[in-house]
Amino acid sequence: MKCKVCGEEFDSSQYYKDTKDAMDEHQMCFYCNLWKEKIEQDAQQPPHKVAIIDGVHYYIDDENVVSEFRGFGGDKFVIHFNDGTDVITTNLWCQGDIPPQWRDKFPDNAKFDWQWKKIGNNNYLVPKEIEEIPDSLIAQAETNIGI
Repeated sequence: MKCKVCGEEFDSSQYYKDTKDAMDEHQMCFYCNLWKEKIEQDAQQPPHKVAIIDGVHYYIDDENVVSEFRGFGGDKFVIHFNDGTDVITTNLWCQGDIPPQWRDKFPDNAKFDWQWKKIGNNNYLVPKEIEEIPDSLIAQAETNIGI
């Protein structure tokens, strides 16, 4: 079957029944179906739970959640929403880059003082004031990920 959004051929038979049924019903590949579902899920969220920053989708989870896992390992972020609201979180989750064919459905609604920088073959979120990544951090990153 061909995805009606991106045009890619896909085979839904390799997915769990609920996902397969949704892909077939919507005539969408896994990724396009995922972004369609994100639109629906985002619409159900209270204000300031979803941040779209530079074309990347983030979800701000509950600060009081009892779990050993926190988004970005519990690092602190200040999200500056376009309506003037600032949200401080230690539970920010990234869902990834929004594909070009979906960008018009997910306009940027916030900013933060971080940026993605490429080190080796991987991207890292670093403070915006860092123009250039020091060699010592590059070496540490390469060691940690085994480049």
